[in-house]
Amino acid sequence: MINMSKQCHECFRVLADETRLRILRAIRTRPVNVGDITAAMHVTQPTVSYHLKMLDELGLITREKRGREVLYAFNKNYPCKGCGVLSVSIKL
Repeated sequence: MINMSKQCHECFRVLADETRLRILRAIRTRPVNVGDITAAMHVTQPTVSYHLKMLDELGLITREKRGREVLYAFNKNYPCKGCGVLSVSIKL
């Protein structure tokens, strides 16, 4: 129970940022590269990379390297399913 509570707390902390929620919404249906996310969200590439790193550390996204580009996708097996916050936040 403690691990789940701690994990949910971390999930809430990471998802409290609107930019990260927007990124998750952008990648929830298909893999996308950083350039596409940057263009769609009108933010800088370093900003997107920073937020992707946080989402990756929590296990909410996956990365797949294809040649020189990296595609990011929503991890359908994300570790904090128990708290249900993502179902509401990004309308899974």
